[in-house]
Amino acid sequence: MQSEHQELLAEIAAMKWPTFLSDGDCVGTPDPKLFDDEDRKKTVEAKKICSECPVKQKCAQWGIDNEDSGIWGGMDSKDRAKARRGKRKFITMEKRREDLEWLQDIWSDKPAADLAIKYGKTERTIYRWRDKERKRVEKLGWSPLRPS
Repeated sequence: MQSEHQELLAEIAAMKWPTFLSDGDCVGTPDPKLFDDEDRKKTVEAKKICSECPVKQKCAQWGIDNEDSGIWGGMDSKDRAKARRGKRKFITMEKRREDLEWLQDIWSDKPAADLAIKYGKTERTIYRWRDKERKRVEKLGWSPLRPS
C-alpha cells in the first residue's frame, strides 16, 4: 500500500507550473492583478502584452487545460470556455490536487477520526467513502492494495 501512496504523491508533485511561463512577456509586469480578468481595462492591456509574447500558444493551451480564470495566452475565461466546448470536462489543477489528496487519504491507514476532522465530516462518512471507493475500484478490476 505504501507504493501506491508514493505514486499519488509523485502525481501531486508533478503538477507544477510549466517552465515556459518564465519566458513570457508577462514576467515582471508591475501590476500583479493585470492578468486577473476582473477589470475590462486591465484585460485589454493584458491581452495586448500577450499578443506578441513568444510563448503565447503554449500559455493559451495551458490556460485551456488547467485554468478557470485569468488571462492565459491572450485568452480570457470566456475565450477558454469556448475553446473547451465539446471536449472533456474541465477540472482545474487545484481540483485535481485536491482529488488526488482525497484519494490518498481514503486509501491510507490514517484514522477515520483524523480524516473526519480534516474534511469536516463524521467518522461514519469516512467509512462510507472508503467502502464506496473500494467497491468502485473492485468493479473496475483494480485495487491499489494489490500489486500490478
